[in-house]
Amino acid sequence: MNIITSSVVMKSEPIETSPLETECLFGETVEILDKHFDWVYCKLETDNYCGWIKKKGLGKSKNPTHRVIASRSFIYINKNSRSNSLLYLPMGAKILVENIRFDWAEISFNYNNEIQIGYVPAKHIVKLDHQLADWVEVAQLLEDTPYKWGGRDTIGLDCSALLQLSYQTYGENIPRNTSQQIQLKKRNIKNIDDLKRGCVIFWEGHVGIMIDNLNCIHANAFHMKTKTEPLLQIIKRIGKDFNIIKMMDFN
Repeated sequence: MNIITSSVVMKSEPIETSPLETECLFGETVEILDKHFDWVYCKLETDNYCGWIKKKGLGKSKNPTHRVIASRSFIYINKNSRSNSLLYLPMGAKILVENIRFDWAEISFNYNNEIQIGYVPAKHIVKLDHQLADWVEVAQLLEDTPYKWGGRDTIGLDCSALLQLSYQTYGENIPRNTSQQIQLKKRNIKNIDDLKRGCVIFWEGHVGIMIDNLNCIHANAFHMKTKTEPLLQIIKRIGKDFNIIKMMDFN
């Protein structure tokens, strides 16, 4: 089954008041493992994250061919920027492109449980196997995105989702949570003076991405948004509670 709305919240329990675990994005595939009234317990194929989602956000779709690389895009009714749009598509959303002509991609998608045709700006999408050399540039594209605990839709993100979504454009699907991301087999950096663009810093419950040897971009609750700031400023603000667990080169 596929996600057929812009995004769907995934909860730890099948009740509205349960905490947000993550979000599943348009076109992503889930494996249903259990059911409870209008909820389903499922595994998200992208990162194997498991949780409860509302079944109304699911439907059958053909295998996608492309994904959204812009921070957000829209599905338009016609090949015209002035036409009405049906859905927004967050970064990482997956779509089936029937053909691309001029500046528009014609897509086939499930809308209200009917297969429809819509149009997405071609410059907003890439093929699923596309690899972007400078994945940090994608993270910077999300500067000022509001912070949201558990957020993975680019309307609101948390720190590990910022890393996951931006690094996906480098050609690798990585785990959703910081506790799993830190276990990835990447080259360790021993000295803070050796940090460079594309290095990732993990500290307790948090992760940040270095855009150069001095500055770090991270989605954080202090600024309540995705913010770039000097790493030394972060260290100073957090003070003695700051503890760099691991520094890794993700390039």
